[in-house]
Amino acid sequence: MKFTEQDLDFAQADGITLQGTLYRPAVTDGADLPVLIDIHGGVWSSLHRKAGRYYCRELASRGLCVFAIDFRQGPEFKHPTASSDVAAAVRFIRSTDALRLKPSSVNLIGSSSGGHLALLVALNPDIAAHSTTPINTGADYKMATDISARVDRVIGLWPVSNPIARYQYVLARLHEAPQSWTNFAPDRLAAGQRAYFGDTRTMEAASIQHLLTTGAFSHLPPLLIVQPELDQNVPVFMSQTLLGGYELAGGLVQYHEYPGVAHGFAHAEGLQTDACINDVIAFIRST
Repeated sequence: MKFTEQDLDFAQADGITLQGTLYRPAVTDGADLPVLIDIHGGVWSSLHRKAGRYYCRELASRGLCVFAIDFRQGPEFKHPTASSDVAAAVRFIRSTDALRLKPSSVNLIGSSSGGHLALLVALNPDIAAHSTTPINTGADYKMATDISARVDRVIGLWPVSNPIARYQYVLARLHEAPQSWTNFAPDRLAAGQRAYFGDTRTMEAASIQHLLTTGAFSHLPPLLIVQPELDQNVPVFMSQTLLGGYELAGGLVQYHEYPGVAHGFAHAEGLQTDACINDVIAFIRST
């Protein structure tokens, strides 16, 4: 299926205009289509909305609408700035006419640290901390607290769901010989987390597992966890704790592990990438 790509301004804060790229299937205007808001990774302090371009384009070519967004990052901006920007993107999609279609559902998909941000907003969409970013109304930028940022489903692609556990893990890996770090940079990961969260207490409070265990959430949409078997950035056991925590909290969750691939595998063509994209589509279209 053919699709188009269009850059849209969706929010503005601190003098920064935040943009998203809309990957829209070539269907009749006014069609009901699911919309996925894509939140990129980059340790909360690097990369941009084009990082997931490969899977965004694949999803659009198969009939889903994807809105991949930029957001404020560390070290200039601190938690929870980024998750407020993600919530603003949800409100923008729910309110704008720029899509020229009626979203049949609004969903979040995030990779790595972006998966953490997607989960934060999915669990607590309308808290004060997630309602500080003015959205583009077409005429100006204004707060839109009257529009809920609730989503229908959330997808975590190799999500860093527990920032404090991941921080402790990468600090431990720093004691290993660098030659054991094949395609893995614990020093960069540790620095990126400090740049956005500032301290370990904030990392702990932002842990999705902590929110689930303490009941500090207002919404628990169905979750799909995508976990690469050979992931060193987010080892399998970290995503398994998310799976267990979500189930114990009463949420509906699917866990798919993909053999023989590492962190970020769906950013490039491959058999497991194709399987992952098909799983995402089936999840979004499920009732």
